[in-house]
Amino acid sequence: MTKEVDPVSEFGKHDRDAVPERPPGSLRGFADTVGLAAARVWRLRGRAWNTLRHPAGWELWRLPPAAVFWMLGTEIAVAVWALYSGFKATVTTTDLVRFGVIAGCAIWYLVQTQHPEEQRRADDRRGEHIDQTAVWLGGAAVLLPPTLSLALLLMVRVQRYSIAHKAMTTFLFTTAAHAASILGVHAITELTSLHTWLESGTLPQRAGDIVVAAVALVGAALWYFASQTLLISIARGLAWGGWRRQKLIGSWADNADFVYALQLAACTTILGAVNIALVPLVMIGVALRSTRLSQTLADTIARSQRDRKTGLLTEDSFHAPAALRLLEDQTDRRPTAFLMLDLDHFKQWNDKYGHSGGDIVLGCVSAVLRQNTRATDVVGRWGGEEFSVLLPDTTREEAMRIAERIREAVAKTAITGLTELASGHATNEPRAVGPIHGCTVSIGVGLSPEHSTDYGELFRAADTAMYQAKRSGRNRVVVAPSAVPPSPRVPMSRMGPDRSHT
Repeated sequence: MTKEVDPVSEFGKHDRDAVPERPPGSLRGFADTVGLAAARVWRLRGRAWNTLRHPAGWELWRLPPAAVFWMLGTEIAVAVWALYSGFKATVTTTDLVRFGVIAGCAIWYLVQTQHPEEQRRADDRRGEHIDQTAVWLGGAAVLLPPTLSLALLLMVRVQRYSIAHKAMTTFLFTTAAHAASILGVHAITELTSLHTWLESGTLPQRAGDIVVAAVALVGAALWYFASQTLLISIARGLAWGGWRRQKLIGSWADNADFVYALQLAACTTILGAVNIALVPLVMIGVALRSTRLSQTLADTIARSQRDRKTGLLTEDSFHAPAALRLLEDQTDRRPTAFLMLDLDHFKQWNDKYGHSGGDIVLGCVSAVLRQNTRATDVVGRWGGEEFSVLLPDTTREEAMRIAERIREAVAKTAITGLTELASGHATNEPRAVGPIHGCTVSIGVGLSPEHSTDYGELFRAADTAMYQAKRSGRNRVVVAPSAVPPSPRVPMSRMGPDRSHT
């Protein structure tokens, strides 16, 4: 497992390559997947060359100077370290055999997990992503000389980059962080008696040797974990200006998964030292099973938290991350904005184009929200035709600018895929209609601390402003007044009766 971080921004959206559905486990399906992976990696040449030709447009220069200095300094230092270690190391026939086996296992693993991994990366907007590739990279760092272990790292990173759609600056820095982990693990191996045991291919027999080998493996795992976490966390803090634990290093659950992957890497190391043929026989099945279970669990959780029609957070799953973002801003004395949006005359869309047409309209509006919000924003659908957006670290002027941008984007959106109904009832052959304009939204804005620092009261301010926008003629943005009048609605079902939509 390796940590992914994007301290800059998400890379531009790209159309995903389609692969024909094949029966699970079919040879043709596997060949298609391998071909797709190879084609994507080959196409990276053009993207990399285009990036190198236009250094002025690098996302790196948008970061604060301290973050730029840290990232460039880290990359240069790791490059010097890698060159020094590479010139000093020697490669034996045993090393080449081990590299071939581990690389083959890694390729099989990457191909088999490519599609669900791509989906998880597309759905994950936190800025960090946990990828279970340390099973192979961690073992290679101990078993192989630096030149071969870094070659394996580059192969893995390029393949994952082909499905991640991240900025090149992110790719380079996270690759440098991973390389530092591998180089440090190799140094620990050389400084202890662990390398002697690995070269002999026999398990230590004496109690003292067993303790030394165990301590060395634990130390290598700790370095692999801590070095990536530290380098990436500092980059995040310098880039984002916040130093809260979860924002920097991720959740406890993420880090527990990282540790588990390192435990599997230790198993790969031990098996590879005893007999390299045991690695594909044992670890491929274990790694694939672990990753697929993790991917299935993550997908199940994501589906339970997201609205089926729009892909946005449901009302119930919106509150916890939104309240957390608000609390973080209060702790760091930053402003926060809360937007409530309501589609204007949504009933008319349902009456004219049916509920399926209404679902299409909801999908188009949700797409506009995703395109006009940041990765740190919390976006949800509150049922019916209402949406909500919490904007962390956002001033009054920025909130108005974002709200106006969303309102204008919705008004300009062409709704496609609609079919007309006859007299309010579906005909046997509904008539398709061309792109339709005219969908608009009314937006209310609540501000913290101007209106309140309490989550429920901030919702009430935005909700009241949204209704004021509708009463004032719709298709407009209204900021809540300083003194917010009572609102019959509350943001959480557990705080009162179920909400009704008007």
